[in-house]
Amino acid sequence: MSTSVARKLAKPGSLVAERLESYRRQTREFRDKFGGEVGPDDPFLFDPGSQTPQCGSVKDAELAVDLLVELMAEAGVDPSAIYAFKRTGGLFPTEQSPLTPEELAEWTIAVDEYFEQIQNTPIQ
Repeated sequence: MSTSVARKLAKPGSLVAERLESYRRQTREFRDKFGGEVGPDDPFLFDPGSQTPQCGSVKDAELAVDLLVELMAEAGVDPSAIYAFKRTGGLFPTEQSPLTPEELAEWTIAVDEYFEQIQNTPIQ
């Protein structure tokens, strides 16, 4: 997910943010850890082991992607886009952050893979 999309979802006071349990949980954890609200320069996905608000380590990236997937699902993002986001490790095309041709190819393959899986899933 692009930074701008994540910021829009994570913007305190937004109607979307107020309805998202994952967002509320993350902001609650930030408040509990650091004793205040997430500021405009604070990382939303932070390192819980740090004494000051810091971005998580690279090893925490998978957890960050999982949280963003939760947020996207709760916000009603198309399931094929969520699948592609997770499958590509965080790619998400937007007008403000277009993908490179290589990234777009990776994204398109992931979206196609999603629809292939749906098409090949037996109806129960």
